Amino acid sequence: MKSIRSVGAEQLNWIQPKALEQTFELRGDEDLYASLIFPKSLGSLAEAEASNGKWTFKRVGFFNVTITIREVGKETDLAVYKPKRMSYSGSLEFANNKMFHWQSSNFWSTKFEFQDANNNTVVAFKSGIEEPKLKDWFKTQARVEISEQAKKYPELELLILFGWYLIIALQLDSSAGAVVAAAS
Repeated sequence: MKSIRSVGAEQLNWIQPKALEQTFELRGDEDLYASLIFPKSLGSLAEAEASNGKWTFKRVGFFNVTITIREVGKETDLAVYKPKRMSYSGSLEFANNKMFHWQSSNFWSTKFEFQDANNNTVVAFKSGIEEPKLKDWFKTQARVEISEQAKKYPELELLILFGWYLIIALQLDSSAGAVVAAAS
């Protein structure tokens, strides 16, 4: 895996290699930069990997939901995400008290972003890829935009991985809600 910090002018895209599998790869041109895998078809646990580490993301709680980020094999939270109720936004707080805000940045919720404490966009995710093919129609994919100041944050890789996790989790929640509504 190549380091996300080594990305030059190339476009990074989250791609789903197989439409029926919850496995995702962050790619630029032909290079692999990161991966996100949901090991079970049901559940919120995901395993993330980049050149500088491996982490798990897990939703906990029912009424007071949070999502934890941990290094693989460790029991302490590296960061905790707290979503706002009835909203596609929330706050990601790291153990060192550094905070990033997550939000949808357009009406249709096809673009999401992490902002720093000064409300500057650090990383943005835009639905779809530049040149989709017919085989991509039923896959979840997005372009990743990294701001110039983003590379100063040691949390950059985690923001890119976790942002994608949040988008996939939102999509899974929406699908589950549609199934429940259809069965009623």
